[in-house]
Amino acid sequence: MSEQHLEERVLAIWQTRRARLLFRLLSRLVWLIGLIWLRTKVVGAERLKAKGAFIIAPVHRSNLDAPLVNSRCPRIVRSLAKKEMFPAGVGTWVSAMLGAFPVHRGVGDRRSLQAAADLMKRGEPLLVFPEGTRQSGGHIGEIFGGAAFLAARSGVPILPVGIAGTEEAMPPGAKFPRRVPITIVVAEPLLPPDLENGRLSSDQRHEFTIRLREAMQTAMDEAVELASTRRTRRRRRAKRDDEVQ
Repeated sequence: MSEQHLEERVLAIWQTRRARLLFRLLSRLVWLIGLIWLRTKVVGAERLKAKGAFIIAPVHRSNLDAPLVNSRCPRIVRSLAKKEMFPAGVGTWVSAMLGAFPVHRGVGDRRSLQAAADLMKRGEPLLVFPEGTRQSGGHIGEIFGGAAFLAARSGVPILPVGIAGTEEAMPPGAKFPRRVPITIVVAEPLLPPDLENGRLSSDQRHEFTIRLREAMQTAMDEAVELASTRRTRRRRRAKRDDEVQ
């Protein structure tokens, strides 16, 4: 399957009524798994209920990140994802059902960026991982400028998101998530800069990208701190239960 054929196939899948119904069902299933199995706690979830187009910019530590965050949004959220997430056959359908759109890493993927911009012109939310591929730990290093570029070009806000627990729950190579509590922090939206003569200057893009990285780090720090507090409380409850017995 060629790269262009893959994009066309995903776009065609999205246009079907069956796809939207399956998306809703899969999203609900992920929501239930997150609630019951992973005991997911979300701070700032109301920000995912905003109207109009916006960009969700989470940290990236696991394949759980996008499905868990998207399941907390009442609307269909499209996600830019590496093309390796679209294996032939049923795998492409599953990824498309989760709202993913293929991005070809290592090349100037104008088709994907244009598709993302077109989605937001229609008022749809979009999830983009500014870090690109999965990282490890609580530190946010250098991030790509694609999210800042799309936000400024489309005039939409960005929601920085910090996530704690997904790296431990489903590390690379895992087939099913371990029962590790997940904590998600959705920070206040960042508004894009005003364009100069209708264009985003390199300085504006660099400055906005730095602001986004700092906001993601703050959200990540809060998520990690809340996760630590939750673990401490569980240990205390377990100790009390043991003492009662």
